[in-house]
Amino acid sequence: MALQFARAFGAEVTAFSTSAGKEQEVHALGAHHFVNTRDSKGLKSLAGHFDFIISTINADQDWSAYLNALRPSGALVFVGVPPTPVALPVVPLLAGQRKVAGSPIGSPWQIREMLDVAARHGVKAQTERFAFDKVNVALGKLRKNQVRYRAVLAR
Repeated sequence: MALQFARAFGAEVTAFSTSAGKEQEVHALGAHHFVNTRDSKGLKSLAGHFDFIISTINADQDWSAYLNALRPSGALVFVGVPPTPVALPVVPLLAGQRKVAGSPIGSPWQIREMLDVAARHGVKAQTERFAFDKVNVALGKLRKNQVRYRAVLAR
């Protein structure tokens, strides 16, 4: 959804993924560009390129590479929670006046505003639906990290 919202707000959107197979999918969701983070040169070649990076994932990464990809005064914002503490070098923060922040969820008025934007721009959650009697199948896929985006139980 972050890709779709960023595109709706007029941003030039770059998606990052460890899976090259997601490239077409992220373009369909609104990304202009794609970076495979398993390619060590991919992210490093974008040093000083971004004003804003939002991390939606719950996985460990080379966070210093993301920090270095920011322009001066850029921001790295976490909305996902990595499993281990995030360690960042201080020199790029100081030298580039870069910022690191986090946000769990918006206020009620911000949520209303985002729902309005979603309705106007066709922003939709990507879900994989499971019938209630398939809850164990859904849980099995979830445990194996095989659910695409979000699992939803539906009647």
